[in-house]
Amino acid sequence: MNGKVSAALQRLDAILPLQAGLRALSAEDAALYCKLLASYVEQGRTLTREEVASFVAEPAQSLDNILRSKLIVLDAAGEPEGAYPFTSQPREHRVRINGINAHCMCALDALAVSPMFERPTVIDSKCRVTGAGIHIEQNGTHFASGTLNARFGIDWGAAVGDAVCAESLCLEMMFLADETIANQWLDESPATREVFDLQSAVEFAAAFFVPLVVNCRAAA
Repeated sequence: MNGKVSAALQRLDAILPLQAGLRALSAEDAALYCKLLASYVEQGRTLTREEVASFVAEPAQSLDNILRSKLIVLDAAGEPEGAYPFTSQPREHRVRINGINAHCMCALDALAVSPMFERPTVIDSKCRVTGAGIHIEQNGTHFASGTLNARFGIDWGAAVGDAVCAESLCLEMMFLADETIANQWLDESPATREVFDLQSAVEFAAAFFVPLVVNCRAAA
């Protein structure tokens, strides 16, 4: 792992400490998080609150515990709405896995899905600046074909206090059409923005997210 990726990994973990959050949960709540996560790959959506009740004795408390560990997002009615890296919202980053379409919270999340679940994926997204389509065919940390000259951009300045990451920093983690567009975007705010080529970005994504599913498999 190069120094730039390592530094970015540490910086994101300080903002969104998902691994620490998972370790802090009870075995029952951790198992529920794993089910909420896996459901996106199995059904293209997460579990409903009613479905959660079939797995744990106190669904409201378990969901609240997982929420406080920053691993999931609930909607205004208390229904599960996201389990990093997935979201039930129709965001711009769509991933196809197992013949199922799911949405991801950000571009980094989309790149994480294939290495997390060890399955080929197809990502369809768009350049945040130009609107041009981004199409990436991925297998683990390798890319088969697609818009491979695209770049991943992150604006760290979007991380604000206690704001939920899904509604702050995640919204500023994006694909950019190519190196030229990425550099133009970077030059607008070089103090807060950072750009990675796709290979560095998938290394970043895998290092951040794969430990979550490793823990899920170990606990199964």
